[in-house]
Amino acid sequence: MSIEITIRKDLPLGIWCGMGGAITEATAYNFAKLSPAKQKQLLDAYYGKNGLDYRWGRIPIGSCDFCLEPFEYTRRSDLSDFSIKHDEKYLLPMLRKVNKNKKLTFVAAPWSPPSCLKFLRMRRFGARLKPWRYGRYAEYLKMWLNAYRKEGIMIDYLSPQNEPFARQIWESCRYSFRAQRKLANHLSGLGPQLLLWDHNKKHLAKVADALLPDTDASGLCFHWYDGTCPEQMWAVRQKYPNAMLVSSEMCCGFSPYDEQEWQKDARLYLRELLTDINCGTCAWIDWNMLLDYHGGPSYCKNYVKSPVILSEAGDDFILTPIYDALKKFAKLFPAGAEILRCECDSENVVAVARKTKTDYAVVAVNLGEEPVQIKIGGKTGELPVLAPTQFLFDD
Repeated sequence: MSIEITIRKDLPLGIWCGMGGAITEATAYNFAKLSPAKQKQLLDAYYGKNGLDYRWGRIPIGSCDFCLEPFEYTRRSDLSDFSIKHDEKYLLPMLRKVNKNKKLTFVAAPWSPPSCLKFLRMRRFGARLKPWRYGRYAEYLKMWLNAYRKEGIMIDYLSPQNEPFARQIWESCRYSFRAQRKLANHLSGLGPQLLLWDHNKKHLAKVADALLPDTDASGLCFHWYDGTCPEQMWAVRQKYPNAMLVSSEMCCGFSPYDEQEWQKDARLYLRELLTDINCGTCAWIDWNMLLDYHGGPSYCKNYVKSPVILSEAGDDFILTPIYDALKKFAKLFPAGAEILRCECDSENVVAVARKTKTDYAVVAVNLGEEPVQIKIGGKTGELPVLAPTQFLFDD
């Protein structure tokens, strides 16, 4: 019996803008351990045409859980001591090399405002920004944007807060929907377009209704940590067809490196990636690009995985099965392709269609344990396990 995939040519979902990864201090610190030759190889693996062809990047504004230690750009509420000097050791050197290698679309997000602008002067545990400091906080973000612009790093999109409903043991700041709208209105004139939310998808339709109608945001960005939630994403895409949808963070929990074990994480990545695109996501940004053999560094010990990791000795890197899966998909679904929705009658098969100037195809992945037969538009074929596969068609 064949699994049937239906191409919905009546449901075009916009243009696929490509994948990317976050350049955290942890990533930059690990990058600095590599020789210049190895650094070039890593940049080619991520940004080169024969690699993942990354087009997007995400930059934390200030410290986050994947830093060597907590830090702040200012400790004074008048911002008179503002400086990005901390970033000159690891983060900016890597960003300059990336920027020289390829012009990226950058999304920037703070994990917390400066503690001097928050209740209890606390960066962690979701401590809130003082409502009368929203204007001063906008000044702070403008100073950061200008400082990075002077370094040649242009920020295209600004997320006002990473995970605004989270109360983390690391940098975090909680905002109600009303507070997020208020903050967005304070930030609307800074230059970069706004992408709101930057948190999980479980209630994304409710989030969209709360944030999009009363702001001038370009759309929403979101994480995967409470599920893939295709029904939520599809509801947003149908109600807000012009809103940008950007997947801004994904990673898997840490386990010691084992190629077969990490294949399971590759399955999760492919399900998330194809499902997101099939619901109208225009860009997809992974979390840390390069972690060490122990899933860090993370000053709060929040160790996770990355598609590329340092070798145990720390002087080379390993392209993991997660990287291999992303690379296979990138080759079949290039940036610039028009996205067409697919519908499938099996939970173990995910698929999305794309149209370029030269061809028209369905890209499908079998997440089951055995090869399966599929049927698309009257054609049949075999779909191997965990291997993104292209099926070409006449337009």
